[in-house]
Amino acid sequence: MASRKEPTRGHVDIALEVSPDSVDAGAEMTLHARVSCAPSCDLAGHRLLVKDEAGAEAGVLELTETDDDANAAGTLALKAPLKTGDHVWLVLSPAVVKKGISYEEASMPISFAVKPHTTRVLAWDAPPSVVAGDKFTIKIGIKCSSECVFADKAFEIYDQGGAKVATSVLSDDIWPGTSGLYFAAVELEAPSTAGLYQWSVKSAGKDLERPHAEGTTEFSLRVVDRPECLVKVEAVDKISQEPLAGARVALHPYRAVTDERGLAEIRVAKGAYDLFVAKTRYLTLGLPVEVTADMTARAELDLEPEIERN
Repeated sequence: MASRKEPTRGHVDIALEVSPDSVDAGAEMTLHARVSCAPSCDLAGHRLLVKDEAGAEAGVLELTETDDDANAAGTLALKAPLKTGDHVWLVLSPAVVKKGISYEEASMPISFAVKPHTTRVLAWDAPPSVVAGDKFTIKIGIKCSSECVFADKAFEIYDQGGAKVATSVLSDDIWPGTSGLYFAAVELEAPSTAGLYQWSVKSAGKDLERPHAEGTTEFSLRVVDRPECLVKVEAVDKISQEPLAGARVALHPYRAVTDERGLAEIRVAKGAYDLFVAKTRYLTLGLPVEVTADMTARAELDLEPEIERN
């Protein structure tokens, strides 16, 4: 009786690349596979199975590209798991017979890390100064690294001692010109004592579906005593004596801008100040003033010297 001929056996090699290798929980990642076989064969249309740690199927990657060396390649979009930490999945090439050659099953692990979504917190439009005990408004914006919907997401504001001063929620709107920056305008009350304060904004580190790292930012708050005196500043060109509109006036921390008549009015608390007046193309003027009652100061600005060019 003639012996049965054993089928020729071959093997398959798998090369894998996952991008990114550190991915937000539940976000999309891309798996690229390149497969070669010996003896050489055409594996176009061959399918690789992707399995998670529990052995459940996470996707099927079809080899759709071939090169001159008969290597086959393909790409698959996968969803990262929600569980954070390091993960090892398995990519399996099922056994296949090609032109009488039996290629054995082959497998290759893929490793990647799942991380909580980064939460970026921003604070802006705080006033340069606020009177002790008065209310003021600041804008808070929060954005997720995967642009999750943060409408109605809560955040908290804390004072310099770590005490919570406010809790609020983001609106349904996204700040114009941005992608995924949800924001809210929050009214707060300034401390009752003048000084420079450092407050913080914190966003919760989780939501109902996906883990998020806690986001935080700080903003400075300058609190001043209630103004008692009105200071009028007249800004003029020193040579022509013409009024200078749009000049920036500062009696730190109080600020104003001159009108078309070159006039600015600032209410300040009594005390000693350095008055600064600045305007484009003019040298900044600085002079000390002692404010004990309502007063008027005149600022005569010199033009910047012209730079000689060769």
